[in-house]
Amino acid sequence: MPKKEQPTPVREVVKPSEGEVICVVKKMLGAEHIVVLCVDGKQRTARIPGRMRKKVWIREGDVVLVAPWDFQSDKGDITYRYMNDELKRLIEEKVVTRDIIDQLRG
Repeated sequence: MPKKEQPTPVREVVKPSEGEVICVVKKMLGAEHIVVLCVDGKQRTARIPGRMRKKVWIREGDVVLVAPWDFQSDKGDITYRYMNDELKRLIEEKVVTRDIIDQLRG
């Protein structure tokens, strides 16, 4: 009896919540620090938290979700890295526009 192929479940795309900003990785600084350009127009130094360090590999040009620090708004923590298909869904759902991402990637 042949197995029925089950459609892969469509996961919910992580959207920026209150206090989070979509950013593009500009430069890797080393020691888990990177420079990101954010949709709100600011350039921040972001930190890759320990829970992501060896599990999620981040490169220049990747689109990430950053939670800016309350006490230093020019710094923040990376909370999520978007895959290409998730980025397409964000654009389809009009969370962010393709123009802004392309402009930030430069």
